[in-house]
Amino acid sequence: MVFVQSKQHHVAEWVKYLAIALMCGLVAIDGISSALADSGKAPAQQTEINENNDSAPRLVVESDTVAARLGGYHGILAFLHNFAVPVLLADSEIASFFGNLTQTPAEIEQCLAMMLDHDLGGSSRHSGTTLESGHRCRGSMPKIHQGRNIPDEVITKFIGIISQQAELAGVSQFDIKAIAKVLERSRPSIRNK
Repeated sequence: MVFVQSKQHHVAEWVKYLAIALMCGLVAIDGISSALADSGKAPAQQTEINENNDSAPRLVVESDTVAARLGGYHGILAFLHNFAVPVLLADSEIASFFGNLTQTPAEIEQCLAMMLDHDLGGSSRHSGTTLESGHRCRGSMPKIHQGRNIPDEVITKFIGIISQQAELAGVSQFDIKAIAKVLERSRPSIRNK
């Protein structure tokens, strides 16, 4: 009888450890980065409304980053190409800083889209990617902008245009602030280089 109880105890213990292993596997499949990305959300985004319209904590970790909501690299690239870059290049003050470049506008769009995707929680590499054209995206903002002498007010205008175009494209205010924050972090390494 003691042997039977001991065997049942071991089976129950084994099932408990199997359940823990499965839960860990599910977290690994969804990615721990998604759990960390959720921690930066506003409290209203961390909860969902149940049937009684009461605020209830989320019980499922979802991979829901700003980059994912923007469509990842391809969505960000499409936004830059179709909305932001035409307006940026139509502004004579900003367009003047794009003269005499060795990169094409398409190469700049692709590298910027990868940087934004990466910094907003996506899967793109931050730098070092070689494009189909052979251009290699660089990660050093001072080196990229060296000799451009871009003043602070032009950077402010650039970020403002990106934010305005994102709003016109239907991007949420929360995500626009996240985009602006990423661009703002680059300001010191771009300004007056």
